[in-house]
Parts: sequence; C-alpha cells; structure tokens
Amino acid sequence: MFKIRIKTDNQAFDQEGQEVARILRDLADKLEHLDKLQESQLPLRDLNGNTVGYYQTWTDQGESQGAVISSPYQEWRG
Repeated sequence: MFKIRIKTDNQAFDQEGQEVARILRDLADKLEHLDKLQESQLPLRDLNGNTVGYYQTWTDQGESQGAVISSPYQEWRG
C-alpha cells in the first residue's frame, strides 16, 4: 500500500507542476528498485530542503493484522 501527500503552498512551488514532478521523480528513483514496499514513512522535501509532505508505505499483511498506520504529520487524514 502507498500514500503520498504534498503541500504546495510555499515559495518553492512558484512553478507548481515542475516542483511536484521533480519530487515525484526523486521518489520514483528511490522506489524503483524495491521488490516489495515495506512499512515506512519518510518526508518529502522541496528544492529548498523544506519538508512539504511525506510518503507512507505498508504491507497488506500489516493492515490485515490490525496495524495502525499513523502519521507524524497531524494534518494527514485518511
């Protein structure tokens, strides 16, 4: 399973589409060589190094066993 959230309300998103695409490309490069998505949640950073969101991965097995998928970011919902 995979979730992603990016807040685009800061200065780095002057060219919003370009910055989102850059972040997604960077993330795709990190995920491309994984055989399986493991349980993790890591920050996403804009070009200036600011945390603008995060991505979260977990396994179907963890969810079926009642694992609670929580977020370090209070604004993340569902």
